[in-house]
Amino acid sequence: MRSFPVKRLKDGRAMLNLACGTRMHPEWNNIDFSVYARLRRYPKIVGFLHKVGLISNERFQQFEKVDPNIIVWDLRRGIPFESETFDIVYHSHFLEHIDSDKALRFLGECYRVLKPGGVIRVVVPDLERVVIQYVQGIRKLDIAETDLTSRDQHKQAIKGLFEQMVYVEPPHWKRQRPFVRFLQLKILGDARKAGIAHRWMYDRYSLRFLLGDLGFWHIRQVDAFTSQIVNWHEFGLDVNTDESEHKPGSLYIEAKRP
Repeated sequence: MRSFPVKRLKDGRAMLNLACGTRMHPEWNNIDFSVYARLRRYPKIVGFLHKVGLISNERFQQFEKVDPNIIVWDLRRGIPFESETFDIVYHSHFLEHIDSDKALRFLGECYRVLKPGGVIRVVVPDLERVVIQYVQGIRKLDIAETDLTSRDQHKQAIKGLFEQMVYVEPPHWKRQRPFVRFLQLKILGDARKAGIAHRWMYDRYSLRFLLGDLGFWHIRQVDAFTSQIVNWHEFGLDVNTDESEHKPGSLYIEAKRP
């Protein structure tokens, strides 16, 4: 397997952000296989496509956030670093895009590249929260079936459970120009082939059990603002510049490699 140079913070720590998308810190080792990552090495081409209108202003702004040194890598091939390399391994809203029977292997790779005592931080959509919202919607309809607000809550709860598992084309693709939509579907395939569709969901128990089965310990639930990672607030990965949570409705779990 190919290996890449390791970036380190000024304090010597090596930090790994897997499937980073456009959410990253320049001093971390950022890995992604998205279109943004693959186009980052061709800024002039991207600038031209933006100028002629084939890339929207929104997408161009996202592209400019991408680390110029991002590692373009398909994580289905494993993590391209030596064992016991990193102090921190982080991934957000990625595990749910992996088939459940392959999740243990991926998390095993995270364990492998962590140093003893290193921390893994996993962020996923919170299945428990979505289910609670669904049940609350049902209870409100039991009381007032004709209430439009309750009907909308019920509808949104079902959407939260299933939409990203079943859609063929993500909603944000549909907002693109027809020609761009056509190219996306031709080049990337549908949502499942492009790796955008959800393959599984996790709650605070199922994710803890997975990590525990691999040998992680000190497994605990945290939130977007708290972490045992030193100076976590400085990296801006789970919190926006206005101090709001970047991905509301998320489950945050941290654990250590013994």
